[in-house]
Amino acid sequence: MRQTGDRKARFGLAFLRDQKFILLATLIVINVFFGLTSRNFFEVSNYFNMLKQTAMIIITGSAATLLMMTGNFDLSTGSTVACTAVLYALLATHGVSMLLAAIVAVAVGVVIGVLNGTLVARVGIPPFIATLGMMYIVRGLGLVACNGRSIRENIPANFNALARGTFLGIPIPVYLIVLFVVVFWIIQRRTLLGKYAMAIGGNRNAAFFSGINATAVVFGIYIMVGALAAFSGVMMASRFGAGDPRSGNGFEFDVIVAILMGGTSLKGGKGTVVGTLLGALIVAVLGNGLDMLNVLTFWQSILKGVILVAAILLNEKIFKSVKKAPVALA
Repeated sequence: MRQTGDRKARFGLAFLRDQKFILLATLIVINVFFGLTSRNFFEVSNYFNMLKQTAMIIITGSAATLLMMTGNFDLSTGSTVACTAVLYALLATHGVSMLLAAIVAVAVGVVIGVLNGTLVARVGIPPFIATLGMMYIVRGLGLVACNGRSIRENIPANFNALARGTFLGIPIPVYLIVLFVVVFWIIQRRTLLGKYAMAIGGNRNAAFFSGINATAVVFGIYIMVGALAAFSGVMMASRFGAGDPRSGNGFEFDVIVAILMGGTSLKGGKGTVVGTLLGALIVAVLGNGLDMLNVLTFWQSILKGVILVAAILLNEKIFKSVKKAPVALA
């Protein structure tokens, strides 16, 4: 009986320590709340709409989670989205096929990732300074490329297919969310890259003495983040049917908020792609539900900020108290 009680208590503590459980419970609660207060909230079309709106954040956040696990971050993702959206639209309006235009846009994202990785991992510039500078540079390049004007004329008929198309009645962005989350979950949990990212963020010196090439790992992850931010730019252009150099404003912060909500630490050494998915969905549901309740935008910003800070503080306190709590014996 004593051993049985011990196992039950430990299982209960482990269950409470799982931040994904808390995030999932939070997601369910706010869904129920908005479902009861908004007439059309539970409609399938509304959920598809939320997923399409947050797909870019989840896709970019999947790679950015690995980056933040190393103790680094990228503030240039929003500018990369805008620049590659403009590039994708420019190429499309000049007769380039959608596939080739997307490949070129993603290649530009890779170049941006290489530059960020070089500045941070190889040169040693702090990520805040390096990626903030890149944010301004890339945003400026996007504005220069289109003279500050949104590209809307001569857009091909199939330009919206990626972001607005469906397959078997399900929007294509939903498939992309599943694909990227699964791929990066495997990378995080089943590959050396994910283990190395966690080790570097946990203790860089210990990782070095363990033979981990931290420079190469961080450099490679910056490239992945740049590529997925560029792909998100292609999706955003496809979604709005235009290449807007002002798109992606605040995108980098939406990504960081989703990652932090998901339990990843800014200091590194802790994080999960599934947590980022849940964090992004919580933010998406909050925004959609508040819109349905006709809450003004500036009140939404205040409420989201309060909820974010409260959630992070509450989770930290819960985990610390659970870890310190003794296991009860029957």
